[in-house]
Amino acid sequence: MIERKERKPYWRHTKWQVLASLIPFVAVAVVLPVYSDQLNTNRFLGFPLGYFLAAHGFFVIAVVTVASYVNRQNAIDHWHGANEDT
Repeated sequence: MIERKERKPYWRHTKWQVLASLIPFVAVAVVLPVYSDQLNTNRFLGFPLGYFLAAHGFFVIAVVTVASYVNRQNAIDHWHGANEDT
């Protein structure tokens, strides 16, 4: 259990962690459509490159972002004494 005086810094760190984890998704969602026409002129494994990057790249970014979020949130929990002892 987090002490009352530690709750505000804990939630501030957690809030910034969530916002930092959303940046890669927003960047890909904004940048990829801008360059999709140029990327679709090339092919990769028989698919237009823009389509391939949208389908597979977004999934890879999601997995890496979620894994890093969990790792960093565990560090925040440990730092503030809110970690689960298993």
